[in-house]
Amino acid sequence: MNPTPTPAHPRAPHLRLSLLSAALLSAAPAAHAQGTQAVSGGAAVTAALKAGADVNTAQANLTKAQAANRAAQADPATLVAGKLNAKNAETLAQAQVRAAKLAAIQNAIGAYNALLEAQENVELQTLQTQVDQKAAQVAQVKLGIGNATALDVQNAQNTLSGSQQTLADARAQVNLAAAKLGTLTGLGSGVRAGSVITAPKLSVTLSALQNALGGLSSLVGAANDLSSAQLSVKLADNDFTPARTLQDARTALANAQRAADTASKNAQQTLASAYQGAQNAAELLVVAQSREAAAQKTYTQDAARLKSGTISAVELQGTQLTLKKAQFSRLQAQNNLTEALAALSVAAGQNLTGLGGTL
Repeated sequence: MNPTPTPAHPRAPHLRLSLLSAALLSAAPAAHAQGTQAVSGGAAVTAALKAGADVNTAQANLTKAQAANRAAQADPATLVAGKLNAKNAETLAQAQVRAAKLAAIQNAIGAYNALLEAQENVELQTLQTQVDQKAAQVAQVKLGIGNATALDVQNAQNTLSGSQQTLADARAQVNLAAAKLGTLTGLGSGVRAGSVITAPKLSVTLSALQNALGGLSSLVGAANDLSSAQLSVKLADNDFTPARTLQDARTALANAQRAADTASKNAQQTLASAYQGAQNAAELLVVAQSREAAAQKTYTQDAARLKSGTISAVELQGTQLTLKKAQFSRLQAQNNLTEALAALSVAAGQNLTGLGGTL
């Protein structure tokens, strides 16, 4: 920390604020430069897809199902039901691999964003603590000249103590968030988030997504059960199969049809909700960006006012804090949008995040 200037230098508060601003602006890049595992959102997602236990398990199950299906189709002794079951098992395994990858992308984006917000929150709370520290100093000076009470000083000190504790908690949250991301990606607890993820524009329509839901694992499983039930009815609908067997097969078919219809309706509703969530997140990001721009304009104006001598360095520091809060809110809005797109991807069964490539 910079030493407290003596009263003999009246322009020292201006210098101190300038140094504070420079330190805050360079804090994140400096921290990233010192770290050995700073990663981007895209790199984190790629690592999660490679290291994810669920993804690897699903991939192994697919390999097994593919081999079993090839054997069943090539074996002349395997009957039609066995061939259909083997084919359905492979189709379901493929859908489960895709679902596991989409879930891994969603989890990685959430963990990456949490770490990035934790890192940025440390900077915000650092500035908040410095503002409160200055307020406590001002209150002490006012007390000395009879322009404040001892209670004013105590209140200012209490506020500072609370800010210092919040800052300590914020620093601890960085380590917790890093550990979670490190576990998901296999990169270790020393990983740090680089820059905010830029979310792609949602250009696909809801109807287009609704028409492409057939690849969801829940719908694939329901479709497999329906096709098996249809085959059972076909095999039992003859003169040499007991009527009760056919009746039971038709009941099972009706149940399978209802289950498939229910699965489809549930998937449609989940998709519609996720799509609306993504649209809302995009709109809220625009609002946050507008507020940040307004805060930036105010800070620029106040910086000019400080040079002209119409406001104090303490007032400019408060404006700087307001700007920092607006920047943090915009970051949260950006993160909310990428997480909404990840949730939509899971609901749609296709990757709409712009990260992780085509699944």
